Amino acid sequence: MNFLQESFTVKLADLNTKGLSFVADVSAERPPFIEIFAYAGWAAELKDTINLSLTRARCPLKTVDIVADMRGFMIIVTFHETQSLGNAKFGVKATFGTCLVQWQNAMVSTLRPLDELDQKRLDTMQLAHKLRGCVPQAREDGPVEDIFCIPDKRNWDPKFRSVEAYCLAIFEEEQLELNLLADDERAHPLYLNDTAACTGTVAVRRARSDWVELAQNVAPISILSVGTCDLFYIHCHRESRRVLLLASAVRSDSTLSDVCQIAATMAEAGSLPRPTQNRLVKAEFIKRCIDVLKSKNPSAECDIKKLTRKEQRNISVAVGGNVSGCEDCPEPAELDFHWDQNLLCWSRQSYRASTPTNSLPETLALCKRCDSKNPWSCTRCRRRDTFEACRSTRYIPHPALKLEREHGDCFLFINM
Repeated sequence: MNFLQESFTVKLADLNTKGLSFVADVSAERPPFIEIFAYAGWAAELKDTINLSLTRARCPLKTVDIVADMRGFMIIVTFHETQSLGNAKFGVKATFGTCLVQWQNAMVSTLRPLDELDQKRLDTMQLAHKLRGCVPQAREDGPVEDIFCIPDKRNWDPKFRSVEAYCLAIFEEEQLELNLLADDERAHPLYLNDTAACTGTVAVRRARSDWVELAQNVAPISILSVGTCDLFYIHCHRESRRVLLLASAVRSDSTLSDVCQIAATMAEAGSLPRPTQNRLVKAEFIKRCIDVLKSKNPSAECDIKKLTRKEQRNISVAVGGNVSGCEDCPEPAELDFHWDQNLLCWSRQSYRASTPTNSLPETLALCKRCDSKNPWSCTRCRRRDTFEACRSTRYIPHPALKLEREHGDCFLFINM
């Protein structure tokens, strides 16, 4: 039982490795460090029992790991051969027969194949030695007189001509000691029984104390580890897990259009089902996005019919709609324009566009309604839905542009 020293190696499962790795949650939150440290004796006895069980020829389990991270305790098990969920629960229950009763019930009820959401959880674990760089070197609220003491003038060292020179020398000495301490801590990992006691200046002792405290509260702790094996994850196949996976990539100020576009990107990567399969999958895709939006931003509009035509168009494209339609609404495009570098606007002439910039659009397709409603765009980002996204813009005067009106952080040019 100690701090986790190395991250788990998790790979995407294929036909041969699917059903080898399973995970279960036995607690929903991380207990205090004192309670975790109290499991040391119990974990040693359980490890001897599990080692004896794994040596049996009929035991299907290959490795067992119990880890405490920021979200609580999780149990990771691997098998010699691919298992169904029912057989995996039976093998885990038989192996952990001497475990705590509440842990046994939690394992049986929460055991599942290791999926992509669990893989992200394992990858985001912050190991103890990596937390050393997150610790401040000294606290600002500490007493200044404890850091250094200005000596009496009668015992003044002749090499220091002033108090400022003496203070600068003390500061440089502390920085050197802090750097040496950080290098030593990276070379020697932190253990559970290590304390914050160390020698050196107050800043050095505080840096050590802060690191130990941060590691005890945040760093993952390996309660039990039997065997070493690579883990394999699958894409989430339960709807509740898919909702949590999508919610982990959505911000709290997102709109339904943003959620659908993020879900479409995840679907292209294979993490979620593609909405272009059939109508049922498409309906589940939209319902999943709405559920995530309600949990992340309850005040946002969830009715697609009440959204703007631009947002409706983005949702239509995300679920596999016509991508060659109007840029501002789901209607088919009737007018095609090119960007004019001289006039800084969308040209109404049908000549070849200038050299593409690889970052800004060079062509624009609109229906007649959207063209008559808003024929202007930002001169810098070329967006037509809002002028508040840019932080600056270039103003190039032109005889055709007779009126200039500031709108947000961009300039909106209107012909008179």
